[in-house]
Amino acid sequence: MMPPVGRRRLTAAVFIVGGVLLFSAPAAASPVEVFGFGSRYAARAGAGTALADDFAAVYYNPAGLALATGKHVTFGVQGAVSNLSVDERRISLSDSFGFVAGLTAPLPLGGAMTERIHIGLGMYLLPKTIAQVRAHFPDEPFYPWYDNRLQRIVILPGAAVRLTDTVRVGAAVNFLAGVEGGVRASEGSTRALEARVDERIPSVLRLNAGLSWSPTESVRLGLAYRERFEVPFATASQTEVAGEPIDLDLRASGQFTPNQVAGGVAWIGSQVAATADLTWANWSEYPGPFVQVRSELPLVGPLAAQVPAVPYQDTVAIRVALESRGRLAVRGGYGFETSPIPAEQTGVTNLLDGPKHTVGAGLAVRFPDAIGGKELRIDLHLQAQIVAGRTLTKTIWNGDGDYNSFSSLRDEVTDNPTDPATQGAQISNPGYPGLESGGEVYSGGLTMEVAL
Repeated sequence: MMPPVGRRRLTAAVFIVGGVLLFSAPAAASPVEVFGFGSRYAARAGAGTALADDFAAVYYNPAGLALATGKHVTFGVQGAVSNLSVDERRISLSDSFGFVAGLTAPLPLGGAMTERIHIGLGMYLLPKTIAQVRAHFPDEPFYPWYDNRLQRIVILPGAAVRLTDTVRVGAAVNFLAGVEGGVRASEGSTRALEARVDERIPSVLRLNAGLSWSPTESVRLGLAYRERFEVPFATASQTEVAGEPIDLDLRASGQFTPNQVAGGVAWIGSQVAATADLTWANWSEYPGPFVQVRSELPLVGPLAAQVPAVPYQDTVAIRVALESRGRLAVRGGYGFETSPIPAEQTGVTNLLDGPKHTVGAGLAVRFPDAIGGKELRIDLHLQAQIVAGRTLTKTIWNGDGDYNSFSSLRDEVTDNPTDPATQGAQISNPGYPGLESGGEVYSGGLTMEVAL
């Protein structure tokens, strides 16, 4: 029979492993930020700070809602396929297909307030899931840019006010929910383990705000701020076995989007419109994709997981686009964005990424009297996102100073002169001695806007 101390240690191990698996389990995110919100903007490679004037303005620049005319409802689909790779092994995307829906309308006010206040709603919906938070093991090779940010629904209600004929302001709310709570377990009257779960789902609300100014009839400027967004998951487990307490605290942060500031300028002619965006994103504040584990074990005391300290970097993106005007419109765009992930990772982590080049193209067809005398517009797009290749090379710790898990790896087996199998570096890290990454992600979709 296993002694009591052994049973307690085994129970603690079971709860730790179970908790980590809970936060590593699959669930489902949104390509709004990665690929674009609807075909019109995906074809422009995401450029929309100055030109947004439909439901997608709730993300790109909420002030653009005030530029909408009449009432419109939008439906669409978007999907993506991956040609990303790790050492020539293809990496697929999870939940890369979803539905787009939107609505814009002026408030029914009269007099001086006619057409001055507009409301809008933009949504991206997944077929089966609301959101997924997947927290990885520190040494697991994966693409953070695509792994968790593609897998949540987006709900963005917003409103805008036309202050003057040339100035508009607006705001929208980025909405979802997190999970927090605890699990309490102890031996019952039959000495079986009995548990109680108390989990809460608090709402997560973050702000998108924007300003739109038209100094002339053909020039429009836009400025937008998007507040940091993340879905927090926190669970505390309090277990009592054989009279001994075993506490475990698990925390993770998923669906992370940093604080962003975007500026845009557009020139709008009678036949052609051109636009350019510049966006700064505060990725240096990224808490990372790993699970934070803290525990209190009998005879051991406090125990905390050592998560690598990754020096994430702020990013800058530039996007330019051109489109024709008229019943049949052709559009295209190009975007370049730096990477928040360090190019040099000589230690435990294998976070895969690189500077990204995005090329989009699409067309729009207008049918003025398609549905009950109301206009129908159909937008189509194709997009290619190219992730520049990188090679990660690992370094073995030489034993000098304090060990840093981000900058080097430990030899996992002490050399034994009498055992040849222990000689040299014994490393289980999947990125050792190095790995190569890069590739492309292709996406496409269709949206339909109907006047009401």
